Amino acid sequence: MFNSIRAKLTLWYTLVFAFVIVALTALMYFSFVYAVRADTDNGLSEMANDFIAAAKSEEDEGRKLHPEKDISETMDSFRFRDYQFAVSSTAGKNVAGTSEFAPPAIEACNPSGYGDCGVGDNSEPFRVLRRSFSQSGQEFYLYTFRPVSDRLELESKLRITAFLSIPIGLLLSGLGGFFLIRRSLAPIREMSSQASGITSRNLHERLPVANPNDELGDLAQVFNGLLDRLDKAFEQQRRFMADASHELRTPLAIVRGESEVALFKDDRQAKDYKESLDIVHEESIRLTRIVDDLFTLARADSGNFSFVRQPIYVDEIVNECVRSIRTLAEKRDVSIDLSTEETSVSGDESLLRRMFLNLLDNAVKYNQEGGRISVDVRDRHVTISNTGPEIAPDQREAIFERFFRANVARSREAESSTSGAGLGLSISRWIAELHGASLNLTKSEHGENTFTVRFPR
Repeated sequence: MFNSIRAKLTLWYTLVFAFVIVALTALMYFSFVYAVRADTDNGLSEMANDFIAAAKSEEDEGRKLHPEKDISETMDSFRFRDYQFAVSSTAGKNVAGTSEFAPPAIEACNPSGYGDCGVGDNSEPFRVLRRSFSQSGQEFYLYTFRPVSDRLELESKLRITAFLSIPIGLLLSGLGGFFLIRRSLAPIREMSSQASGITSRNLHERLPVANPNDELGDLAQVFNGLLDRLDKAFEQQRRFMADASHELRTPLAIVRGESEVALFKDDRQAKDYKESLDIVHEESIRLTRIVDDLFTLARADSGNFSFVRQPIYVDEIVNECVRSIRTLAEKRDVSIDLSTEETSVSGDESLLRRMFLNLLDNAVKYNQEGGRISVDVRDRHVTISNTGPEIAPDQREAIFERFFRANVARSREAESSTSGAGLGLSISRWIAELHGASLNLTKSEHGENTFTVRFPR
């Protein structure tokens, strides 16, 4: 039962409420008792003072009376419903009292100041104050009594009320807290039920958001954001697998077809076998490049790609890449103009070389016969421009997606140093971002396309 958050919260709520209500009830009870008892003691003190003052006035009148007689006459004038008086000598002799109450009261109650005692057969409770005073040179004790049965009865009723109200209050608060917490946690139960039904087949579904401004609504939105990212990742994975399968199917079909032709024709000449082997060899190279690109992207997605950062000169890497790509450019009569200045960055040389080779390979592949390529390295920018068909505005970001090709036929037929599977720009952007740089298509107009790599300063 107590594994439930609802039960734990209800228990804690009830315990905290119990502590608060018990503390407040005890504070109120003792404050009330203290105030009532203080009022009783103040009344006793005032009455004692009045009695002593009245006795002194009898003495001051100058009559030659015995002090005990003065006290008796004073006692006769002090008749109150809620107070009783008694006077005794210091030796314990009863001098005077408001009634027959005095002698037994003095015997039962002999405090040094304030005290509580029971008087009579029924031990009726009284609050008593004993105060000494002198009368005509003699010392006496004045006992002032006040019954407290009404007060004790009221205190008893308060205790009974507290003992009854506290459990009832705790029960009601526990039930109220349980239903309040249950209602508050209902959105979590609903989210849990909805989330348990979400699988890879229905990742488009989202958790309900009852109130986007409270904590539970914020939690639901966080989960929905997670589902959005998972949905996108699954969609990319599905598209990646479909595109990868499609890209691998063509060279594999060619290899299989050529091998079947070579194996099942008995009257073929040596040159025919050589042609078939050449085709198989070219397709195997293409397959190797595709697999290498796929492996690179897989390692990039997993975050396990080893990255060696060291000071390198970008202008030297670009020079080497241009020399490597010139052979392909010359076959298509494409000229390359190169302008560089010394540019040093911190990065991985092999990765940057691969990025620039991919960009230059695309510049040759999607160029026109007799076209040109311009490469410029300066101010921590590398700009590669090529003549050729313009890229439509709606495709200028899509070209960086995996397996995207603006011209499928050309990418398959053109000689290339890459796989030709539409992975080059995707890998190049990933390499740029790995170095804190950016790779973008900055211009595509007037028969010219320009890609720019910006390294951080």
